Amino acid sequence: MTTRAYDVASPPSPEDWLAMDEAARIDAVREAHERTRSPVGSNATAHATIHVMVENRLAEGHSAVVDAYDRCRAAGLDRHTAVHALASVVTRHMIAMVEQQASFDQAAADRDFAALDPAAFKRKR
Repeated sequence: MTTRAYDVASPPSPEDWLAMDEAARIDAVREAHERTRSPVGSNATAHATIHVMVENRLAEGHSAVVDAYDRCRAAGLDRHTAVHALASVVTRHMIAMVEQQASFDQAAADRDFAALDPAAFKRKR
């Protein structure tokens, strides 16, 4: 997969995605956001890195993440919004790790992915 090939609207091939270097994944996501002029907040690299964390879990087939993603898509979220919904769980747990100086709690994250409500992320058009 080249950096030009990444499109958040279409899931990347898990094999191609996981074969890429982590820095190349981040660059690919950042460049895709630039190409589409998608908002990234104040730090494009941080935004892309969190996208990559979600894409990695999806590509690895992590069941809690895949199940939450499938629920989001079934509820009508576009793929980009579904990735952002999943990223909300990732960022909550990252912040908790920093604030509490604790290790990542996979079981707690899985519970939060299971409890994720797609309705909270529906975009108003």
